[in-house]
Amino acid sequence: MKNLVFDYSPLPGFTKAIVLAPMVPVTFINGKYSFDTFAFVDSGADSGLISTGIADALNIKWEKLEQKTGYTTSGVFKYRTFENLEAEIEYNNFILAINIAEGVSPFKCILGRSDLFKKAEIRFLGYDSKFELIFRALN
Repeated sequence: MKNLVFDYSPLPGFTKAIVLAPMVPVTFINGKYSFDTFAFVDSGADSGLISTGIADALNIKWEKLEQKTGYTTSGVFKYRTFENLEAEIEYNNFILAINIAEGVSPFKCILGRSDLFKKAEIRFLGYDSKFELIFRALN
């Protein structure tokens, strides 16, 4: 397995200051639909999350999924869970359950502990503004 090293990138949505964060290029695939974006690698997030805009581009009928309520330090949000979404990072493919959040910015994407963190070892090299992914060999 090849170790992948990424530079921290500016976190979208900050206009007053540049905030560098671990961002990884990812392609989501749902059947014949795919969507390329950047995901924030968040060790504090239990699960992955995409916006309804990304879900629409993937032709996911998210409105028909059961709506749930989530809680964060910044408030309450509504989301739905889509099972078995394929994700690809630098030719490393894996399947995950992704939460689709309503009311977030159109291209918001987070990968968290129950998805990316179970597929790869992640080394945060904050002192060097880099992070490393080492994907496990999956059956």
